[in-house]
Amino acid sequence: MAGRRKKDEGGEGAPAWLMTYGDLMSLLLTFFVLLLSFSSIAEPEKFEQAIGSIRGALTVLEGSGKPIPLSVKPPQPPRSRTIEKIARELRRRLQVLGKESEIKLKFDKGGLRISLPSKILFDSASAKLKPEAEPVLRDVSELLGQIPGVFVEVRGHTDNRPLTSSSLYRDNYDLSYGRAKAVAGFLHQSGNIPMEQLDLIAKGPSEPIATNDTEEGRAANRRVDLFVRAKDANTDLTGLRQKVNALTGGGQAPAGNATPKSAQ
Repeated sequence: MAGRRKKDEGGEGAPAWLMTYGDLMSLLLTFFVLLLSFSSIAEPEKFEQAIGSIRGALTVLEGSGKPIPLSVKPPQPPRSRTIEKIARELRRRLQVLGKESEIKLKFDKGGLRISLPSKILFDSASAKLKPEAEPVLRDVSELLGQIPGVFVEVRGHTDNRPLTSSSLYRDNYDLSYGRAKAVAGFLHQSGNIPMEQLDLIAKGPSEPIATNDTEEGRAANRRVDLFVRAKDANTDLTGLRQKVNALTGGGQAPAGNATPKSAQ
């Protein structure tokens, strides 16, 4: 009798379908949490939509019971907050020097691009830095030296006219390399940036940003661009492009007719 009583009191346990249903709900919850982790939720209403979508999938949403679609944005490449702070400080120093309309700052390819016109840096057909270039380059080098693990591509550019007034440089590519080397050397000495973290590139006339049919356009093409990246790029900056617009001054070089000069 005792054995029979124990058998009757045991019960049959949860039905098999309930265990399957519980597993399914757990997998759905995990799936939507994963989607939520990849989504970019910068506004409260988007957060509410995400929660509503999860609730709808778990059939606990009041009302219609239809889940709210959750839009998942692809992850954006991170940029360094250090670079953003450096750009703001550099912009402030350029305003003090009165160069904010000539030197362009732009976030590009995960880093900062600083475009330095040749008229600030060099004389015609020369790769020797002018004395008035030193205050600008000193501010740039000091700020870049504050970025942990900074890496800078120094790119020299010229216009497309043949180089005829120099015995030191064979062509525009040779001149553009000499100018990139001069700027990189200053960054190394003034900003204590190791040479292995500086990459010199001679572009010559191959990447114009304006027409070479006018003197204004050719002057815009004669430049040295610094592409700045950092190893600590581990913070995603929401709305970075809007912040960059506030930093960027000036526009494209004005078009017009002018008497051609021999400056490269």
